[in-house]
Amino acid sequence: MAEPIVPNMIVSVSGLGKSGKTYFSYTFPDPIRVYCFNNGADFIRTLFPKKQIDVQNFFLPIVEDTEMRWALPVWFKFREQYVNDIASGKYRTYVFDTATEIENICQQAVLEEFQEAAEEKNKDKKRLATVEFLARNLRMKALFDRAANNGVNLVSIQYLKPEWVRERGKDKAEQTGRLTLDGWQRTDTQADVNLWLEAKRKLVKGTTKTVTVATIKSARFGRDQDEKEFDDTTYDEIVALLFGG
Repeated sequence: MAEPIVPNMIVSVSGLGKSGKTYFSYTFPDPIRVYCFNNGADFIRTLFPKKQIDVQNFFLPIVEDTEMRWALPVWFKFREQYVNDIASGKYRTYVFDTATEIENICQQAVLEEFQEAAEEKNKDKKRLATVEFLARNLRMKALFDRAANNGVNLVSIQYLKPEWVRERGKDKAEQTGRLTLDGWQRTDTQADVNLWLEAKRKLVKGTTKTVTVATIKSARFGRDQDEKEFDDTTYDEIVALLFGG
């Protein structure tokens, strides 16, 4: 029987802190390139001694007020590195750790560009107008498109945050008790597979241990897999489910 053809995949992995997101991303085919914005990638790399995992750390400045301009240099450095790495053809998998921070940097960088343009006209600009978010959306989409068009895997890691909704007739938003993706809200439409990860204590063979429970929220390759759960899953297990490998 012929081996199933496994396409490159764009996978969105969302979860609370310490839920196993980075570890899961390292189960993907190597060589792996990681863009880390939280200093958490290097230690996890030591758990995969047989794999080539190259981590590029980006250190963010301490931002103490909303007037501070800091994002443009970080954004340009990250984007240039990512574009060059893709063009080199050296890696099979790319990891955004985390895309939550990348989206924050991207949006702030766009604002800083508009602020510079406004200053040239002797105007003051505090925030992006609704139509100006298009620039942020295009830049974020390009990150995903570049991986898809070059036939490589991309793992986009996000945090989760409490969901707030303002109901009609109420002045303030209230928490719904649910969680939602913290970052670019169009991520799920760009991904082939959307996973949510949660660390849970479970009884395994008579011993209580912490496991990472992964839930498939949506998958382009077969909708009947939605809401399936796996304990301590890996790339190989997800591929076997989706493609019968």
